[in-house]
Amino acid sequence: MKTTLTVVLASVLSNAAFGQIGINTAVPIASLDIVAKRNDGSTAEGVLPPRLSGDEIRAGDPQYTSSHAGTIIYATAAVGVSSGKTANITAAGLYYFDGKIWQRMLQGDPRRLNAQSAGDIKNSMQPSDHNGWYLLNGRSVSSLPSSAQTSAAGLGFTVSLPDAADRVLKTRNGAELLGSEGGNNKMVITRSNLPDINLIGVVSGTAESAGAHTHTSEEGGFLLGGTDVGNNGSGHYQGNSDSASWGGVGLMGNTATSGAHIHSLSGIATIPTGGMGVSMDNRSAYMVVNTFIYLGE
Repeated sequence: MKTTLTVVLASVLSNAAFGQIGINTAVPIASLDIVAKRNDGSTAEGVLPPRLSGDEIRAGDPQYTSSHAGTIIYATAAVGVSSGKTANITAAGLYYFDGKIWQRMLQGDPRRLNAQSAGDIKNSMQPSDHNGWYLLNGRSVSSLPSSAQTSAAGLGFTVSLPDAADRVLKTRNGAELLGSEGGNNKMVITRSNLPDINLIGVVSGTAESAGAHTHTSEEGGFLLGGTDVGNNGSGHYQGNSDSASWGGVGLMGNTATSGAHIHSLSGIATIPTGGMGVSMDNRSAYMVVNTFIYLGE
């Protein structure tokens, strides 16, 4: 162990004059060049940053200023009671200090330290703007910080941000403008929305019996002729509606009574739907979140 330390120190001192430091190499090619000691898997290789709990990092808040931007620490646990600088330390992981606040590394694409680019969209339970993410609520671009205004203008939003309230995201189709809005959460079905088919109802059956009754004619009457009872050839009908009266000449308005009877019926019926034209909710089952756009800090 003593020999190894001597070799490493000798390597560091020998390269200090050139402004470059090498670990496990005598010819560093950068300010700090670390070469794996072995590549056969017999030793653990890599760089271990300082490891502190979230509370221990918070205790050092006064020590971190804008001059410490770029500092990297591994938080072993989330901070218990956060401060302004440690608000983002919500879980174990790598964090870097941006000069104002500790930021979580590798939030998105693991190939990049900072996964956000201007125009990125995310859904979140966060209630308001945070860490360069701005709520898409239709606000005026002029109300944003100057750097965010520049990012918004670069995305084509020069007057206002899109309003994502009560909307879902849709992939662009053809010449559609990014950030444009369309569709409706409510819909009303009209006749033109129905399939082009004939709805036919066939009705048949018998009318309900109403006992003995007569039938009237809608216009005029029934012309009766003959020389039997009630007129004696005078040409004037003087009988009554019983069967003995048929055969005279005259006019009557009712048919003769034929006792209780029923009537058959058939035909095509028009049946109303009874609808009221009330609009329907056009949304699937959902969970409420906020939608944010990244415009930088």
